[in-house]
Amino acid sequence: MAKIRHIAIFSENPKKLAEFYVDVFGMKVTGMDDLGNAWVTDGYMDVALLARRTEKAPKAGINHWGFTIEPGDKTGIYEKMKKYGVTPYSPYVDAPEAHRPYAEDAVKDPDGNRFDVSTGMKAVRTESPAAAKKEPASAK
Repeated sequence: MAKIRHIAIFSENPKKLAEFYVDVFGMKVTGMDDLGNAWVTDGYMDVALLARRTEKAPKAGINHWGFTIEPGDKTGIYEKMKKYGVTPYSPYVDAPEAHRPYAEDAVKDPDGNRFDVSTGMKAVRTESPAAAKKEPASAK
């Protein structure tokens, strides 16, 4: 069965928002990048805190969520999507977001809501673990 394993949220200040989730809920920083994005986890659900890069992007709010599926289920799931006129696409090839750790493909459901599909996690590009943990506290 597919499982929702991450959610992505727009933020005007992802590092400060990461600090909030770490301080208040005890989440762990799993990554930060040079584009201003941060990733935190509670050990079960991962949250990508994404910096706004265009004025058209919302200042805050959910950008997308991500399903993790078993590799052997991928073909069947993608075939079922076709029944609904839904076609996965790869938005991260040759794009600034190509280092994102969660998505193999992106999909828009029949109502236009975007979600990612992955058969596993890719490595998050980060600074050293010590630097990543210190970063949110200094982003005030």
